[in-house]
Amino acid sequence: MVVQNEPMRIDPLLDPLLMSGGSVNTGSLLAQLIAGYADPIIHAIVRCKLGFPVRDRTIEADSEDLCQEAVAQLLTELHRFKEQPDTHPIADMRGLAAVIAHRVCARWMRQQFPERHALKNRLHYLLTHRKDFAVWRNEKDQLVAGFAAWVNQPVTKKRVELSDEPQLASQIRLLSSGRYTELAAILEKVFNHLQHPIALDSLVTELAALLPLEDRPMRWTSQNEDALRVAAQGPDPAWQTEKRIFLQRLWEELCRLPVHQRAALLLNLRDEKGGSCIALFPATGVATFRQLAEVLAIPAEDFAELWNELPLEDAKIAQLLKRTRQQVINARKSARERLARQLKGFI
Repeated sequence: MVVQNEPMRIDPLLDPLLMSGGSVNTGSLLAQLIAGYADPIIHAIVRCKLGFPVRDRTIEADSEDLCQEAVAQLLTELHRFKEQPDTHPIADMRGLAAVIAHRVCARWMRQQFPERHALKNRLHYLLTHRKDFAVWRNEKDQLVAGFAAWVNQPVTKKRVELSDEPQLASQIRLLSSGRYTELAAILEKVFNHLQHPIALDSLVTELAALLPLEDRPMRWTSQNEDALRVAAQGPDPAWQTEKRIFLQRLWEELCRLPVHQRAALLLNLRDEKGGSCIALFPATGVATFRQLAEVLAIPAEDFAELWNELPLEDAKIAQLLKRTRQQVINARKSARERLARQLKGFI
């Protein structure tokens, strides 16, 4: 029996956009779609997400900037849909607006509060890797945390302020800001105290208020490449997970670089002892050897011959790329500058 592909779904809200002609008419329809349907969703999500840590003029300004960024991204998607509806269909425009708003806010949170973001990563790891813990989404699409036996129960209605419990608060304050080796035990005590699930963001906020976090925006420099050297080190699985997340994000951005910039950076990437760091990508499962060869535009057989010679000197890279040594140096500088913009504050 031949299985028919499901017909492509298009959000009915976008039907007028497909039938519109002329830039003026299209622009008017887009403005109506944004004002009538997308803006309220985007503003609501941004206001909710940026409620941490306090409301002040700076955060209000950031809020407006993030809303505008989300609208700009949504408009890009709508223009792509208008031009190529078959290859870029949009089944739920309001859902797409929500997803974009969440992503924009998540990036802002990583940049502004990197230590809080790292704490959230570690909590999420524990909640998903301990059989007695769980994390799930409720009817409001919030991430909720608690004991596994509580899955799908409503979040606690009790006012959550762990600082009001002196004994529990003092135990939380004893956690090391480096590794949180007792974090699982603290989670168990918090859940026992609450006796109900709690929104993950609320849990992070309460723990962060008691821990010695020094959140401030981070900047990418060449020293951030140190993260590659420690990606698979350390006995703390959560720490390894964070570094693997970093490597995955780094890999995504590397793949977006022009090929000569990728090659200039990756083929010369060194650890503190002068050895090559590139092996960490296949070692952590982020990218295979063949994928590395593909992004470098080098045949796999030729790349295999180069493997033991890595890291390469600039003169050798220049020979491979058919460029001058100075062009290789400039390409690597441009690659790092782009990563500085794209990965700013990422943990």
